[in-house]
Amino acid sequence: MSENTSPQTHKRGSVVIVGGGIGAMQSALDLADSGFKVHMVERNSSIGGTMVMLDKTFPTGDCAMCMISPKMVEVGRHMNIDIHTLAEVVSVEGEPGDFKVTVKVPPRYVDPDKCTGCGICEQKCPKKVTSEYEQGLTTRKAIFSLFPQAVPNTRVIDRENCLYFQKGKCRACEKFCPSHAINYEDTEKILELNVGAVILAPGLDRYNPRVRGELGFGRWPNVVTSVQFERILSASGPYKGEIKRPSDGHHPGKVAWIQCVGSRDQHNANPWCSSVCCMYATKQAIIAKEHDGNIEPTIFYMEMRAFGKDFDRYVDRAKNQYNVRYQRAMISAVREDPATGSLILRYANEDGTLVDEVFDLVVLSIGFQPHADVGDFARTFGIELNEHRFARTTQFEPVNTSRPGMYVTGIFQGPKDIPETVMQGSAVAGAAMSLLGEARGTEIVHKELPPERDVTGEEPRIGVFVCHCGINIAQTIDVQKVVEAVKDQPGVVYASNTLYACAQDQQEKIKELVREHNLNRVVVASCTPRTHNPLFMDTIRDAGLNKYLFELADIREQCSWCHMGRKEEATRKAIEIVKMNIAKARLLQPVKTDSVSVTPAAMVIGGGVAGMTAALSLADQGFDVHIVEQQAELGGLARNVYRTLDGSDVQAFVKMTVEKVGKHPRIHVHTGTEVKSTDGFVGNFSTKLADGTAFEHGAIILATGGTEYQPTESDYRWGQSDHIITQRTLEKRLATGDGPKAGERYVMIQCVGSREEPVNYCSRICCQDAIKNAIAIKEKNPRAQVVILYRDIRTYGLREDYYFKARELGVVFVRFMPERKPEVEMAGNKLKVRVYDYMLNRDLVLDADWLVLSTGLRPHPDTHKVGEMFKVTRNIDEYFLEAHVKLRPVDFPSEGLFVCGLAHAPKNLDETITQALAAAGRAGVVLSHDKLAVSGIIAKHNPDICMSCLTCFRVCPYGSPYIDEDGKVRHNEVKCMGCGICAGVCPAKAFQVNNFRDEQILAMIDALADARA
Repeated sequence: MSENTSPQTHKRGSVVIVGGGIGAMQSALDLADSGFKVHMVERNSSIGGTMVMLDKTFPTGDCAMCMISPKMVEVGRHMNIDIHTLAEVVSVEGEPGDFKVTVKVPPRYVDPDKCTGCGICEQKCPKKVTSEYEQGLTTRKAIFSLFPQAVPNTRVIDRENCLYFQKGKCRACEKFCPSHAINYEDTEKILELNVGAVILAPGLDRYNPRVRGELGFGRWPNVVTSVQFERILSASGPYKGEIKRPSDGHHPGKVAWIQCVGSRDQHNANPWCSSVCCMYATKQAIIAKEHDGNIEPTIFYMEMRAFGKDFDRYVDRAKNQYNVRYQRAMISAVREDPATGSLILRYANEDGTLVDEVFDLVVLSIGFQPHADVGDFARTFGIELNEHRFARTTQFEPVNTSRPGMYVTGIFQGPKDIPETVMQGSAVAGAAMSLLGEARGTEIVHKELPPERDVTGEEPRIGVFVCHCGINIAQTIDVQKVVEAVKDQPGVVYASNTLYACAQDQQEKIKELVREHNLNRVVVASCTPRTHNPLFMDTIRDAGLNKYLFELADIREQCSWCHMGRKEEATRKAIEIVKMNIAKARLLQPVKTDSVSVTPAAMVIGGGVAGMTAALSLADQGFDVHIVEQQAELGGLARNVYRTLDGSDVQAFVKMTVEKVGKHPRIHVHTGTEVKSTDGFVGNFSTKLADGTAFEHGAIILATGGTEYQPTESDYRWGQSDHIITQRTLEKRLATGDGPKAGERYVMIQCVGSREEPVNYCSRICCQDAIKNAIAIKEKNPRAQVVILYRDIRTYGLREDYYFKARELGVVFVRFMPERKPEVEMAGNKLKVRVYDYMLNRDLVLDADWLVLSTGLRPHPDTHKVGEMFKVTRNIDEYFLEAHVKLRPVDFPSEGLFVCGLAHAPKNLDETITQALAAAGRAGVVLSHDKLAVSGIIAKHNPDICMSCLTCFRVCPYGSPYIDEDGKVRHNEVKCMGCGICAGVCPAKAFQVNNFRDEQILAMIDALADARA
């Protein structure tokens, strides 16, 4: 490796990240990939955070560990990321651009330079300790690794439980360690890190339900927390994915989830909503049914807060496809039947009758809260906390702490789900890039890969690695039988099984075996290539092979998961799949990849808050930006918003942002026009506007915004009275001084035009708009009356404070169901609203001076046109579809394109700003490079046999075939995404896709035929 010798600027080109969860890792990778040195300081013995404890993620159903493990390995082996585990920051001095951070690293009593992660010490250790990772459901040893795929995979001795440290005897780990890594004399170390910015991502703590003794946790063994249930579900958990009761190991029949345990309680717990519990309970209920079809899941809830993209449809799926029962009720106590160990839950039906219902297992959906030592943590960094002990931020600067140069991401900023955490991870990276742009590249080292071995003319020497994936694969497939069946296949010189092929130690093992057995092709039989292909390809490249000499056989999604309970058939199919991939691997050839230069500029389509925020961030990073706005002025929908829920002045913010954009020397604003055409590829786009302007750029951000829904519901008499208005009109009236009069009656109806087909999604903003305006009315005139008719109040996160405030001010909330919507009657200028009250079990008739309809958001009308222009997909609701809902929430599958704001999905203003910063951070990673490597999985064109029939030209979604000056078809390989459509339709077979050539596919078919012969 070679040190970058660029002269040091007055700002430092490095960042310290405190924390090691998914958001922290995203920040680290974005920063390191864009030219900054990163130091990660993690209090646990491994990075990964809470996500490593989860079974599967919602809504994709992906194995959480399989999703996060490649990212952990990527962080662990990145040349410009240093990981300091078991560490804490003890002091911070300095100013933005130049901080001195002092880190204390306690002894781990295992030399990380010598430890190979073999685990022999852990096997030999006689001392068992309750496992924190397994949530107390099983034990670990006194010398341990937090979990099998831990990064770094160095063991650590738990001094408080080690027999040698406590009693002066044992030393078994030292005796059996083959690498002599045990060091009982290890001492504390102090590190001093000089960095330009600090990112705080300390993660979360979980509410301890023992405080709520009436719910039975800690008393009744079959009452478990939601995190314990994740471990019960997990294939690598204490029960190996079999759903069993802790008390007796029996399979539960009826399982109940109790929501809001430790949340939304002003007196006995935390007053905020943890934002994720409704959806993880739904996910757990679905997965439980998939594990065991006899389970009958019931979710007891107060409000179903399915406020995210496609969340409502996920809940509908749970109800309709998995028969998950949702019971709106508060459980006040859980009792145990001592004879059976089952639990008795008492609750009130909507008609008021009391019910005692028996369940075999109860899951408490516990919420998030800051760490107990968060006060000391804040004092160390010199930042302010809010009244709930989260980092204090503002609506318009949602990732900035109170101390300049320090940023916050993840749960420490407020409760949020994985996509928002990952998004915010990129956002703080973008903010740090803006601060330190001039120092980019001054402290990094460059990875020097070993020379690529020339395998030309060599006979195939294939190594096959079959993964257990815990029991994700092994519980359904006989892994060793697969190994035995394929080890004698032609060309295979090595075959073995492995517990977790994606773990860091196994990656190193694969490298060693490539060298030891002189392998020139590698097949890994494991899980999805979507997340794991890049990991294994980089691994064999580190071993000196061309990375395209790798083949992944998917025996999880395509075999074990879809054939659960059919071990013999699944094993037979797995053997066939691996044999097919071996046959293909024999014909793999090295693929040479090109690189393209990068134009260090971006185009942002849309001049609303999202577009302007992204543009300012990129411009501050040092890149030119072109904003293209269809309207005559910037600002977007925010021009019609006056206050946020917390009272922040939106109009002043929009005005200030527009002024900043207009004055920035690197931002070029094009208003009153639109994109006519864009040609090119990542790093090298060329755009022409309708007004004739043309420019070059390397990245594109789609921030096309949305529109406000205009009611068409005749039931609500829209358009028949000037006193029937929307929340936005009411907000304007309140902001411009036309306030409420004493005794004036306001009735608000929620979910108008939302949360039912064909618009079956939540717009996120409507509940908050209603509560914001209701509070404003009551504060302006307490004698005015406000009634809000709702289905579920979705004041998620810290917004719950305002729901409580509205109730304190006397705002009345009445729930309705979609099958019994409110009815509006008109008698002259008088309005009456009839609604059925489920609590009173009768109709209410409300007189209204003003009927206020809470309408949601819709995609911009041009979304379809823009999507077709840039070849990006949309979901069923016409919002742009991200590359991966969890891991790439602002990226498109097409490289160099990013999305933010209402173009992606409905969101609040602070969420829009966060996503815009994230898009700028991700775009900054692209633009920071002088050159970008082009994927080798592309179509290759043979012009000698091409008939120029134009079939490929007509069907290619990326425009890579083109007509040359001689009238013949040529192929722009840089634009090619390797989809293979051209190869499929070409009658002359002039197109073949690298690693998917006809002879390779035919070899796989022949191998399948032979396996079944």
